[in-house]
Amino acid sequence: RGVNLGGWLLLERGPSAPFYEANGIVGDDGEWDATEALSRDGGSGAVTALAYHRQRHFREGDLAEIARRGFNSVRLPFGYWIVTGPTHGDPYVGPSIELIDAAVEWAARHGLQVLLDLHGNPGGETEEKVCGRAKPDWSWEDWRRDEALEVIALLADRYKEYDHVTGLQVCNEPSRSCPPSELLAHYIEAVATVREAGMPPERVSVVCPCYFLEEDRRDFLKEWREACAAGELDGAVLDMHPYFFTPWSNEVTRGLVSDQAREEAESWDLLPACVVGEFSAAFHTYQGEPCCDRSAEGRELLNDFLRVQQDAYSQHATHGHFYWTWSDGAVGWSRQAAYLDAPDAVPEEDEDEEDEEGEGE
Repeated sequence: RGVNLGGWLLLERGPSAPFYEANGIVGDDGEWDATEALSRDGGSGAVTALAYHRQRHFREGDLAEIARRGFNSVRLPFGYWIVTGPTHGDPYVGPSIELIDAAVEWAARHGLQVLLDLHGNPGGETEEKVCGRAKPDWSWEDWRRDEALEVIALLADRYKEYDHVTGLQVCNEPSRSCPPSELLAHYIEAVATVREAGMPPERVSVVCPCYFLEEDRRDFLKEWREACAAGELDGAVLDMHPYFFTPWSNEVTRGLVSDQAREEAESWDLLPACVVGEFSAAFHTYQGEPCCDRSAEGRELLNDFLRVQQDAYSQHATHGHFYWTWSDGAVGWSRQAAYLDAPDAVPEEDEDEEDEEGEGE
C-alpha cells in the first residue's frame, strides 16, 4: 500500500512542475533536455537549479505525512546518474546518492518500506522520456546493460543491511521494441547480481517490469514462467503499470475503465508474483476527455475509480500497489491531493484524520 516519490531524483514534467516553472523550461523531453537547456553557454545553471530542487522537493516531513495517511511503503525512482554520476558524456548532474541515503533513513524512522527504482538506466531502457531522455532513434543496443548491472550491484551492496529496503527495481517501462528473450536474459542477470551482492530472496524482491502488449507479452510471460520454474528468478516480481488515461482505454470501445481495471488485475492470477509499481485515478471519460473535474461529481468519479483499483490490485497483485505519484498538480495524479480522500484507502483508525498538506514543492 504505497506511493511513488516521483519527480524528485528524475525529472518528469508533471510531478516536477515547480522546477520547470521556476527555471522557465518550456519543453517536456526529460531530464537530459532540461539539463542541457540550463547548461547552455557553459554556465552552471543546471547544477545550481537541480541542487535546489533535490534538496527541497521531498523532505522528511513528506514521508511522515505519507505514513500518517496510512501508507506503508514508498517507491523511489531515480536515474543512474544519481548513483554513480553521469557517464559516456551524458549531460546529467550527479552523483547525489546521499539523497537516496536520506530517503532510506527517513523511511526507517517512519516505518515505511522502500522499493528502490532504477527508473533511468545507462543509455536508457526506452526511447521515451520517462527514462530521462526522449530519443526517437533509440535502439535496444543503446541500453548499456552491463553498466546497469554495475549500478544494481552497487545499490544492492549499499542497502543490503537495511531490513526495510524490501525491493530493488531493475528498470522502468522498458521499450516494447526490446526482444522479449533478451530482456528476460537481462532480468536473470540482474537477479543474480542482487543476490550475489547480499540481498536475499526471502527479504528483498527484485522487481522487473512487464511492459509488452499482446503476442510479445504472451511470449515474454511464457518464458518468464519457465525461468521461474527453473529457479533462475529467485524472489523476482513482475511490475505492472495499469493506466487508463489515454485512447487505448477508450470507454466507447472497451467499456468502463473500472471494468477494464478489474479484468487486467484478474489476468495476474496466472503469474507467480507481481506488484503494481504505478497506477493513478486519472482516466478519460466516456466522451473521450480527461476527467479534470474537481466538483463534487468529478471528485466522486475519481474516488470511485480509485477504490475499484485499490480493491482489485490488493486482491490480485501479490506484492501490493504504489500510486503515481504523491505530489502532482494534474487531476488524478496526486495522492496527496485533498480531492482524493477515499477513506477506505487507509486503515480504519485514520479515516477521520484531517487531510493536510505535505512539504513537497
